Amino acid sequence: MPFSLLEGALGGIGLFLLGMRLLSDGIRTVADDRVRNVFRQVTSNRYLSLLFGTLMTLAVSSGSAAVIFTIGLLNGGILSVYQAICVLSGVLLGASLSLHLQVIPFSLISGPLILCGVLLKFFSRKRRRAHLGTLLLGIGLLLLGLSLLQGTYRPIGNHPLYDFGNGMFYSSTFMATLFGSIVSFLVQSEQSTISIIASLENIRPIDQHLSFAMTSGGVMGMAVMGGLASVGGKFTARRVAILLMLVTLLTSIPFLIFAQAGSALSNTIASLMAATDRISVLSWGFTISGSITALLLFAIGGPASRLLLILETAAGGKSGAMQSCAGYLDRRIISTPPIAIEQARKEIIRMAGIVSYMYADVRGIVTDFDARKVETVRQHEQVLDSLNTEINSFLAALSNSAISPEINYEIPGLIQVVSTLEHIGDVCEDILECIMSRKESGIIFSEEAMNDLVAMAKSVNYILADAEGVLKTGESGDRTELHQSKNDIRNQFEKIKQSHYERICSGSCHPRATMLFQELSSSFIRIAELCWNIIGTQLRRPD
Repeated sequence: MPFSLLEGALGGIGLFLLGMRLLSDGIRTVADDRVRNVFRQVTSNRYLSLLFGTLMTLAVSSGSAAVIFTIGLLNGGILSVYQAICVLSGVLLGASLSLHLQVIPFSLISGPLILCGVLLKFFSRKRRRAHLGTLLLGIGLLLLGLSLLQGTYRPIGNHPLYDFGNGMFYSSTFMATLFGSIVSFLVQSEQSTISIIASLENIRPIDQHLSFAMTSGGVMGMAVMGGLASVGGKFTARRVAILLMLVTLLTSIPFLIFAQAGSALSNTIASLMAATDRISVLSWGFTISGSITALLLFAIGGPASRLLLILETAAGGKSGAMQSCAGYLDRRIISTPPIAIEQARKEIIRMAGIVSYMYADVRGIVTDFDARKVETVRQHEQVLDSLNTEINSFLAALSNSAISPEINYEIPGLIQVVSTLEHIGDVCEDILECIMSRKESGIIFSEEAMNDLVAMAKSVNYILADAEGVLKTGESGDRTELHQSKNDIRNQFEKIKQSHYERICSGSCHPRATMLFQELSSSFIRIAELCWNIIGTQLRRPD
């Protein structure tokens, strides 16, 4: 491959990955209650989600870009799994329609988006505008990367890809489908994919049923791009991307087997539309494949989302831990307070699980620094902030409609538990910042100090597990045992403080190390106290 083509391909992939990362970060930071409410309205049911995906694809004129945006919204917690599946169905439908509608190429809007993003991100004094700049910059770089990739594979007559293996891609419907997938994945534009296939028909003899197989494979190329966009994202985003690839793979099999019939059908439809040129015929072939795939994905959206929820439970809540939006709350059930309060409890239990995952990562970073865990901890903190707002808003609305004294009595306690869990997340982030500061400053704790920190973190882990168990089972345990446990752990903390004081007096502890150790130990103690508050709230519940 000529160096210029390789350079363009590598640069496009790099810009794409950078834009995807900035896009996900921007969505998480910009998405406040107002933004979430807007998306909640436009995706309030499966049909509106389908329409939203279709219009989004027509707006950016690229099914691959729309798939990437949808995965980014799922990563940012804006969309639920069910909403994302329905939106992706609309994306496939919109990609099919965009071949027959005149739209603005995404390459024309990448430059203005990058300029606006840079101005807002680096010259705005307000944090929210700076976060918006990050989002716009991410979208612009992503579209620029796609444009660069598209331009790299436009040389039709002499590109090495088209002659790979002495024309092996044109020997069977399977290889033709694979070729269409590769081209669609690389050029990131349905129009460009169709143009490439039509141009290949002009320079080499290719049967029409092989051309139809290539266009069918183009749908699969869009799904593969979604899989690439989900790399490094949330558990749920990766599973949804895998589902999209599986559905496109399954629907491509009948088109591969009945390619002759599909080619005849696309010719017939093009004739009825008075468009007999090859690009129009191939466009209708893509439309047939994309529309059928979209309808299949739309039909299985409900069962598929429930299956992913089952997989989430089997994975120990890993996927739920990274899902920013509430999974159990629905304003429509507020009219039935007993069901609503039970759903709120389930969401609080899920929130407690997120706190446990977050603390486990922080505890691991204390002894073994891992940059991947640092990013995960920060994502968990954003999830907790989002859930704190959603659950408290739901409980406030429930308190205004509930007439049962028992429910009205329980709601303040649940609100307190939610706020406490969110506060634990804040303290975990404080511990992370201390660890990062220690690493950047090159401060090394003594072996005795590290042993004290590890022991303290282990004790707090037991307390956090007790608090989570109380929320899950609803059983508060014996008050005497609780007080005895609190006294034992507090005595342990006092011994650790005394050892630290002795190290300071001996002069063996650096002043900066002294301050960091005190901040870390105080944070661990604070988490223990917050966990005891949760257990105490459970003790005060009416029987």
